[in-house]
Amino acid sequence: MRIAMLQMDVAEGDKERNIRHGFDLLEEAASSADVLVMPELWTIGYNFHDFKNRVTRVNDGLLDRLSSFAAYHHVTLEAGTLPIEKEGIVKNTGLLFGPDGRIQAHYSKRHLFYGYLEAQLMAPGTHLMDTAIGGVRTGMAVCYEFYFPKMWRKMAKAGTTLVLAPASWPKVHLSQWDVLTRARAIENGMCICAVNMVGTYHGVQLGGHSRFIDPVGNLEVEGDLEEHIYYANYDEVKYKNLGKQLAVIRLEKEIGQ
Repeated sequence: MRIAMLQMDVAEGDKERNIRHGFDLLEEAASSADVLVMPELWTIGYNFHDFKNRVTRVNDGLLDRLSSFAAYHHVTLEAGTLPIEKEGIVKNTGLLFGPDGRIQAHYSKRHLFYGYLEAQLMAPGTHLMDTAIGGVRTGMAVCYEFYFPKMWRKMAKAGTTLVLAPASWPKVHLSQWDVLTRARAIENGMCICAVNMVGTYHGVQLGGHSRFIDPVGNLEVEGDLEEHIYYANYDEVKYKNLGKQLAVIRLEKEIGQ
């Protein structure tokens, strides 16, 4: 399974430009991958100015365009995350469109970042994502959630071997990005596809360095600070059931932790 990681240069607050640019990158990647993954909040660039006018609503056409794109190109599209409003409540939500264009799974970020406005303007999700892409047990986490190991362990114990992780991680914290992304892969015996933005928001430079990490912490693919589409290969046989087989996870089950 070939995965395209769209390390997108996002213009803060310019929703229409970001949507146009995002689809340009998707078109470029579609013929070279089975699965496409975008960054966190790519439509607004993690900028919450005039937020109510920039959220994504079910009837505003964007979700239909994403669905049609996945169906036309017959790809699985993890559309990063979007600030989706439903019944007056906004959540930081990732949608996974299957090759038929239908929403196969979704995940709303459960641990919202309190250092800016995210936690004030959006509500947290309540459930983990558990789905299969080409037979591969797949979960999802978003950016700040690399700091919360319990949710990753829960996915691993359920048999997840691939986690898609859209992010808006700043350059100033790249050392934490390096350690935390690799630690979550190593301790849970899973592959992690972490897709970050580049560009700036609120005067902060985004860190890029999108990466595909194998279950022992090797960086199979790593980006830099420039916009680029990176490609990684997931080996369905090699990585099958690694989370369930990992000795530390088996021991935890045996001693009831």
